Amino acid sequence: MTFKGKCCKHFCRRLCVVFALIILFPLSVQSAESPKEKIAFAYAAISPSMAGVWMAKESGAFDRNGLSVDLVYISSGAVAIQALVGGSVQAALGASNAVLAATIKGAPIIAVGSNTSRPGMQLWVQPEIQRPEQLQGKTLAITRFGSTSEFVTRLILRKLNLEGKTELRQFGGVVEADLGFRARQAEGRVSSQAPAPQAKLLVDAAELGIPFSMNLLAVSTDFYRKSPKTVESIVAGYIEGIAALKTRKPQALKVLEKYMGQRGGPAEMHYEFVSKYLDSVPRVDPAAVQTVLEMVGSGGAAKAKLFDNSIVDHLVQDGIIDKLYKGGNRERG
Repeated sequence: MTFKGKCCKHFCRRLCVVFALIILFPLSVQSAESPKEKIAFAYAAISPSMAGVWMAKESGAFDRNGLSVDLVYISSGAVAIQALVGGSVQAALGASNAVLAATIKGAPIIAVGSNTSRPGMQLWVQPEIQRPEQLQGKTLAITRFGSTSEFVTRLILRKLNLEGKTELRQFGGVVEADLGFRARQAEGRVSSQAPAPQAKLLVDAAELGIPFSMNLLAVSTDFYRKSPKTVESIVAGYIEGIAALKTRKPQALKVLEKYMGQRGGPAEMHYEFVSKYLDSVPRVDPAAVQTVLEMVGSGGAAKAKLFDNSIVDHLVQDGIIDKLYKGGNRERG
């Protein structure tokens, strides 16, 4: 074979390799980036208690766990659970009493995580109120019946021997309830932050010794049965979001400022709530469940059907918590 023929043959081989790379490279990139599963995730309040979900979204924790998550704000735990039952969302972080009450009534849902193990809310009152008994016959602002704010309000009133002695008025969402208090349409308001500059702190619910989960992470039982790995990814993403909140404060402050904007208040104040109340290990506490069951008159309900800690326990055993908090802080749980 002549020199010219060898060069031509060599050139053709190289050209074939180049064409093969051009054709195969996009395919290899596409296969390396497997499509993420789309999930609609509802959160039920503009409150720092929801910050774990926000951070999981903003920090890319859900993405890293193979999920494309759309956050949906529904201003009521009970309504968020209805959306979950109806199938318009695949996961929801909503009022624990709403989740458990729906489950007891036969709703096909189950709690697979929790955000707190004590009530992170306080009873705020108008400046002229000096003692709890002065609230007798007065109005307290809540968001909606069936919400966390209503439930914790009732817990506090029971402890103060004021159950049934005040009027609870629903205003809609947390912003609306705060505005109602500011307009003096209510003498009291149970909330995770002061509803108005003039509000006076009367009782801190966390100091009453009540085991309580403010919100439960719930999914439908059918979704859990058909897609257990997806549910595990949701829980793992949430756990990673909590860790990011507690170990990446500058980013956490930006996220809190973004999502709490409607509510107002400095991001540092919201971050104090995150540090104090949000649990690193989001296990559902049976004692907290019992608190809700006793309040709704279902103390004998079978708790095993109401929640499932197996995913959280599995992730903890796999060392996810230790990995996420290596070199960082872990305040609770």
